[in-house]
Amino acid sequence: MKLFLSIGILLVSLAAASKVNAQSAVVTLALSSDRIGEIKTAPGITTMIRFPEAVQEIICGDLYDPATGKGTFVVQRSGGNDHPGNEVFIKPVSVRGSSNMFVKTDGKHTYSFDLTTVATGQAHRIVNITEGQPVPNGGGGSPTQPEQRTNDSDKPSPDKPSPDFERLKADAEQQAQQKANDILRNAQQQADRKIAEADAKIVEAERLAPQRAEQEIERRFMQALMLGLRETRVSNTRVMAKKVVINIDPRMLVFDEKAYLRYTIQNTGDKDFTFTALSIEANDGKETNRLTAVVNQSKRENSLSPGESLTGVIVFDPKQIGTKQKLTLFVRGEDSGELAHVTIQE
Repeated sequence: MKLFLSIGILLVSLAAASKVNAQSAVVTLALSSDRIGEIKTAPGITTMIRFPEAVQEIICGDLYDPATGKGTFVVQRSGGNDHPGNEVFIKPVSVRGSSNMFVKTDGKHTYSFDLTTVATGQAHRIVNITEGQPVPNGGGGSPTQPEQRTNDSDKPSPDKPSPDFERLKADAEQQAQQKANDILRNAQQQADRKIAEADAKIVEAERLAPQRAEQEIERRFMQALMLGLRETRVSNTRVMAKKVVINIDPRMLVFDEKAYLRYTIQNTGDKDFTFTALSIEANDGKETNRLTAVVNQSKRENSLSPGESLTGVIVFDPKQIGTKQKLTLFVRGEDSGELAHVTIQE
């Protein structure tokens, strides 16, 4: 029994709250020059203020600026500059905020308002302004409870929306479209600026790349000289096999913990000479160890036409070589078959 009673009280309370909200959505304020009217607004809701005379000028303390994105309230007057209307439309762009607003009409009246942002259910939809009596003894400020009354005639019928509703709907759609256009324009400007900055950085990097590469080469060369430059003599500097001559520099340079061996391969025959790879191998008579090496060659293809030659440098870590191992350079063909070899160190 208590449960049903509690549910009944809750339903009655909700119905009463809905009725209050519905009634407060359309209000009438009787204002004079010494009264301040309170306008309750909410995000997503456009509040219309209807004056008894045409509106000439509006001043809002925290007006929204689409260019900077600053401000809280979007304020717009009905009609044009030549034929101003008597409605003012207000919409907040943030969930929190408050400000004040002055509206000057044709009849030389200036109305004062306090703008606040509230929950959607508490916001005014339509506010009708009438001329009120001045406060006795010339007292200023706003009444603690401004005069409000519901206006059932302003409510649209379920079957036919009122002209005010259609005007409010069109105004809200226009403001939403304007805000969307501003957001897209600002986003495009930011994207264009970022792309321009990235392009400028790429151009600058490309301009400085040769200089930086030269500086890096010089730095590494100086570092290698400071660590010490060593030479290792080559046992055999020339070998000829199958009309192919292999020449090796008489000294192998060692610095920066790497060995550099320069070689030349020349085709002295009347047919094309093709090989698949070059390898350096260390052998102690019992087992062979193929060294890890990097081959830098003047010609990408491992093919030489009659009379043609190429030059290259093999770079490897000399620590891979044992104290009693013999170092040999191999020229290999298909299936890693040996085409020629030259003993570097015995």
